[in-house]
Amino acid sequence: MLAEAIIRIGRPIKDSDMPCRDKIRLLTDVSSENCKNFFRHVFLLEIMEKDIGFQPMELGDRETKEKKETFQVNPIRNVAFPIFYPNGGNPLHAQGIYPLPCYLVYDPHIKAMKDEEAFKKEFLLPRLGKTLGYRDRTEAERAALADRIAELLAARGAELITEDKQLGVMMIFDQELPMFHKYQEKRENELSMWIAESPLTPGAHLHLDGEEVLKRIGRAKFYEAAELGKEKNALSTFTNRKTDEVVSIYNKSWLWLSPTWESPRSIYWNDDEWTKGIKVDEESYAAYLYGVQFLKEIQVPISSAVLKEMFAPITSVEAKKMMSVESFESIYGIPMVLPLTDGDSRQLFVKYQKLLKKRDEKQSDGDLQLKVLAGIDRIVPEMGDEHRLTILYYSGDLSRGNMHIRAMIEDVIPSVAGQVEKILYRLSARETGKIQEAFGVREQPVYRTQNLPALLANVYGPGYVWASLRRVFHKEPLRWERLHMATARKLNELANKEDRGQMLQELVFHYSFLYFLKEYEEKILHKQGGVRTLADWDEFINLYNQGELKLEHLKNVEDLGFVSGLLLKQFHNSYYQKKKNENPKIDFIKHRVMKFGSKLTPEMIWKNGLLRCEEIDKQLEMNMGKNFYPVLAYTLLGFIEKKNLLITDKDLFMTAFWSGNLLYKKNNEDGSELDEKMEKTEEDGGRDNE
Repeated sequence: MLAEAIIRIGRPIKDSDMPCRDKIRLLTDVSSENCKNFFRHVFLLEIMEKDIGFQPMELGDRETKEKKETFQVNPIRNVAFPIFYPNGGNPLHAQGIYPLPCYLVYDPHIKAMKDEEAFKKEFLLPRLGKTLGYRDRTEAERAALADRIAELLAARGAELITEDKQLGVMMIFDQELPMFHKYQEKRENELSMWIAESPLTPGAHLHLDGEEVLKRIGRAKFYEAAELGKEKNALSTFTNRKTDEVVSIYNKSWLWLSPTWESPRSIYWNDDEWTKGIKVDEESYAAYLYGVQFLKEIQVPISSAVLKEMFAPITSVEAKKMMSVESFESIYGIPMVLPLTDGDSRQLFVKYQKLLKKRDEKQSDGDLQLKVLAGIDRIVPEMGDEHRLTILYYSGDLSRGNMHIRAMIEDVIPSVAGQVEKILYRLSARETGKIQEAFGVREQPVYRTQNLPALLANVYGPGYVWASLRRVFHKEPLRWERLHMATARKLNELANKEDRGQMLQELVFHYSFLYFLKEYEEKILHKQGGVRTLADWDEFINLYNQGELKLEHLKNVEDLGFVSGLLLKQFHNSYYQKKKNENPKIDFIKHRVMKFGSKLTPEMIWKNGLLRCEEIDKQLEMNMGKNFYPVLAYTLLGFIEKKNLLITDKDLFMTAFWSGNLLYKKNNEDGSELDEKMEKTEEDGGRDNE
């Protein structure tokens, strides 16, 4: 269950020795980019029994860069003003339960300060009624306090109002509330945070009690959850123990379970009966709160380039090129590290601290680079197999509760993920370059092979990207049929357009994936054989060049396709030398094998190509190499023997055919020479289809 995983993540953070200042920063929005301009105008109100003081402040520095002014918040002082940025709803209205009287003030509120009644009615009374410490007071007591504040701000605050848009923070320092303290000296320690000098008592200093603030944040969120359901003396879903009070799992800061959704709850529940589904006790809810705030901090959007690779069509090169990187909805990834058993919470907290620090480089070989493994720019610190990694993907607007879980890949064994990462590294750093060299392509990075989601999506397609990721991380076998289907279709499309460079790129990717698949099966599944990589064709090509390829070497349709590609490419070279003066762009396959406007098929290669080679050779006296006719004879026998498989295994045949055709290199006994200019234009190999 996702909620249980979040609680298990949050508990070691809640129970850790993390300084109060850092916990407040984690649980609130003081460091949010959305809130930085609110600290331009801080309205501090000090309330005493008979007096009220007012002090406007600016918590930060203004900087001008390239004629544009920016505001940098003071990262030390802002923590003393715990604020919460509203998620959904109208931000001008009071929302949720406030743990202490510290509120965001929007421009209409600031403009309304000149009107006592309007400011009191629209801003003060709704918020005081939802603030711990004030919500239990009588309406008359809250109204009296609001009258004093509104009167003061109308007199003093009006002079701060400008025509420009203004945002601010208002704190009501009331010594009757236990989180506020006034000392004669300024104190700075882990538990006490300095707010400002007292506007009422010269020389005195106002402070905030960090531990009390944390307790009240937890209590306020617990009360918010109670709005959708609470029960007395009931069993908690997560501890299986009876507690004084349980509430729903609802959280306004993390709208995974939105009250506006209809599907998660039964039609038989009332709006305040969500505890019929999940019941959570106060301690577990506090851990849940820490967990969700931590996950918000470490979530990372998948880059647009990776999304395009994941969700673009795989059978059409042109369709993929036409798609913009902006065509895809944002998807976010969240890595979650969980122990198999509840062990040393201190060690787990240290790992979570490392996750919070975004790093570009791994600190040790045991770290997991999720940019390569999962498409999300995070590094998971080294951990043993007594832990499990869960990767959560979601899309939508979390702040509005309009989010959709795309995939949740659970129980990823760290050692397995590490082995997969090493295979991908070897593929990118070494093997892809070898494949490009074999095809005569200029060595360059192949983006589709640089991370696992892009690699798998380009093979299996958008509809299978999450399932294939899950299979890899769970050590399940992968199938290769869709690879041959997609490659064959793209090669036929590109052959019709005579885009040889892009054909080479598709084959580079094809054999890059086969290398990954072979390594995956051998290193992780401990399965030998079954996958044929590019290097496995070397002996086959040597036998061909020597004219020693026999019928027993043509064991399957793939062998037949590959040798057919070699034969027709060798024949084309000689044919081109005889015909180039008549037509410099002559191509044997295009002009003699393929029918006009059609796609190349195994039957065309057999009947329009190989069966006619001897006839055309006699007509043109082409002087074919010594190896050609012995191999051709056995190949034609192979076609007769495997005739029925040419339809069912068409994609396998065609992929092998183009592989052999584009891999063929002239040997010393081949009497033909490719035109030097033509050969030069084919060396680049196009671009990786990003």
